[in-house]
Amino acid sequence: EWHTEYRRRHADVLVIGGGIAGMAAALRAAELGADVVLVDDGPELGGVALADDSAGAAEELAERVRAAEVEVLAPAAALGWFDGLVPVWCGSTLHQIRAGAYITATGSIEQPLMFEGNDLPGVMLCSGAERLASLYGVRPGRRAVVATTTDRGLESALALHGHGVAIAAVADARPDGADKDLVKRLEREGVELLRGTVLVRAFGRKKVKGAVVATLGGDGRLDSATDRGIDCDLVAVSGGRVPSGSLLLQAGAKAQWDADVGAYVPGETPPGVYPAGDVARHSSPADAEASGLIAGSEAALSVGYGDEGVAAELAEARQSLGRGDGGVRAEPPAAAHASGGHGKCFACLCEDVTTDDIDFSIDEGFDSLELLKRYTTVTMGPCQGRMCQLASIRKMAEHTGQPIEEVGLTTARPPWSSVPMGVMAGRPFEPAKRSAVHGRHRELGGDVLWAGDWRRPYDYGDPKGETMAVHDGAGLIDVSTLGKLIVRGPEAGRFLNLLYPNRFDNLKPGRIRYGVLGDDAGRISDDGTICRLDDLSYYVTTTSSGADAVEAWFAWWLAEWDLDVHLTDVSQGLSAFNLAGPQSREILSGLTELDCSNEGFAYLDGKRAHVAGIPCLLLRIGFVGELGYELHCPGSLAEDLWDALMEAGAPHGIRPFGLEPQRVLRLQKMHILVGQDTDAESNPLEAAMPWIVKLDKDEDFIGRWALENVQERGDENRLVGFTMTNGAVPIEGAAVVGAGDQPVGRVTSSRFSPKLEKTIGMAWVPAALAEDGTEITLADNGRRLTALVQTAPFYDPDQERLRG
Repeated sequence: EWHTEYRRRHADVLVIGGGIAGMAAALRAAELGADVVLVDDGPELGGVALADDSAGAAEELAERVRAAEVEVLAPAAALGWFDGLVPVWCGSTLHQIRAGAYITATGSIEQPLMFEGNDLPGVMLCSGAERLASLYGVRPGRRAVVATTTDRGLESALALHGHGVAIAAVADARPDGADKDLVKRLEREGVELLRGTVLVRAFGRKKVKGAVVATLGGDGRLDSATDRGIDCDLVAVSGGRVPSGSLLLQAGAKAQWDADVGAYVPGETPPGVYPAGDVARHSSPADAEASGLIAGSEAALSVGYGDEGVAAELAEARQSLGRGDGGVRAEPPAAAHASGGHGKCFACLCEDVTTDDIDFSIDEGFDSLELLKRYTTVTMGPCQGRMCQLASIRKMAEHTGQPIEEVGLTTARPPWSSVPMGVMAGRPFEPAKRSAVHGRHRELGGDVLWAGDWRRPYDYGDPKGETMAVHDGAGLIDVSTLGKLIVRGPEAGRFLNLLYPNRFDNLKPGRIRYGVLGDDAGRISDDGTICRLDDLSYYVTTTSSGADAVEAWFAWWLAEWDLDVHLTDVSQGLSAFNLAGPQSREILSGLTELDCSNEGFAYLDGKRAHVAGIPCLLLRIGFVGELGYELHCPGSLAEDLWDALMEAGAPHGIRPFGLEPQRVLRLQKMHILVGQDTDAESNPLEAAMPWIVKLDKDEDFIGRWALENVQERGDENRLVGFTMTNGAVPIEGAAVVGAGDQPVGRVTSSRFSPKLEKTIGMAWVPAALAEDGTEITLADNGRRLTALVQTAPFYDPDQERLRG
């Protein structure tokens, strides 16, 4: 489970990239007074400089950056560009950063070469091998072949040699043009340099055992007669470096082909975005630092820091800034890197796309880069084209005969760096609803747990005692979680008739009727009570978990039918308590002037009165099976009403009771819990409530056609009660098994009843078994248990206690 925090950060300048250029830019902007955030994906600032001779200078620059109070986020990944919003993942926080100016110093990316066997373990980029050796003290191999198209490979060969890796040979695809000083250093170290030579194949089964190189002819094609095998356990390759410009392109920069660099590079950038370092083709350490200083000054000036003197210095610095070594040099033709053998040569290592796949897709007609991408998934893997974009472009140009600059390129989509979905989702917010008297439950020692979106007490430490208190004296439960709707208007009765399978237009004011809400297929979706307040108004209650859905369902159909009805959701404004037990009438009588006698306040009556001076709607209902009253009042006065009821009930042994005792009490009466005793296929006819479906109604109520079909075909399954013959309590969800030990039903509810002193439950069974006294078998965690079917309520089946 992810616990990622979101942080919104507004800065003057955001610098992406913590190499020499990025640090210089951040330092300069901070010195001019800007609020600067510096983001780098490495474990420490310095970038590629940490692995070469300039590591000391990079560390010194990093200390100056921190001393300038630049906020440094590292290791941190800038995930993309969203209209000026840059999400940055750093540890357990996703920073959402907006800035007045942005500096991209994202560096460059070394490119692999294409050759047969280029996916073998032991084949790696020169930069990767060099960083393993120099930064982590890990020797990447004992004997290496280095293949390169630029001086970068020669530098890596010397660096690896210095770290104890024997260099068997350096295959340089260029027949000439190598830096003379590097060549002399290789000669002094006894490293063989093979000019005009390319890597044809790496061989081995589970790791590199050797490599084959060959020279290029005058036409740029391989001369197979010059094949030469070399034993090695490491193949380090460098196809040069290309600017890491994806974030710039996402920000709106345009890409353009640069023949000198041999790659597509970011061109003109949008206002407020300033590239620096390698990504701006300033690759030497001196030029990288100078370009960073310029970018930092430009960014600070753009957000109001600096003066005319800084602007004058900028103009001079721009003129003196050289282009450096220009990044990468153009590679030889792609054929120099793809073998003519029968082994696989991968253009995209992430998605396992081979050069043959690219050739085949082009022959099939997918001859544009966008189509090729979608057909082969090249560049769609985690690297987002870092390793395969240029390779696929070159391969397409070779196969189609197009100039490379006409092939184009695709833009890497965010996230630019791989990121877990949990980071994007953020902290797991769990909306918790609490009733107006939640504090009282805590004070009373309630075991507060989740119940859907609500935090509710399951018990107060003694569920058995709380259950028996309702039977013997009185209990009080907070049912404020119920959904509560007021349906008002001349056509309110007709509206409810259309929604429910039973009638409500003939309900008399001051009376209550139970209703089951169904969907188009006649399946039970919710239930509750409906009290008619007056000729025009109805008070509708729903289940706690279904409140929002029922309100939306009512609103949908009200808009569809266009009836003269007004719907008001008062769920959050009203609290409700259920006062139940044989002493509940006496307790209530002492707090109100209302006539609470059985004649004055009968079962299923609804009345308005003040209780303890608090205006209430009182509903006499019996969900828990005893004489009981639901008291609905304004939430702002709920604590006062709760306290008054508890105080008045103290002489009568009143106890608060939670959800667990309530579930035992309602199960004794076989009152269903929608969603537990029902599922997505349950209908009221089979759920032991055929009396609630009025198919003789004039209105074509929702689900009528489906329920008529169920009635015509007959019940297939039924919801019944059962008692256990041995006292065991089967797990809810246990299977009811029939012939051949095959599941034919399931247990939906089961509890031990302290009042009845036996285990009771409810289950779905085939209609043929739904007869009193029928023996059924339950499969419960490897056990086989025997139960007896009962169709009447287990407790007070004649409702004498409810109605008394």
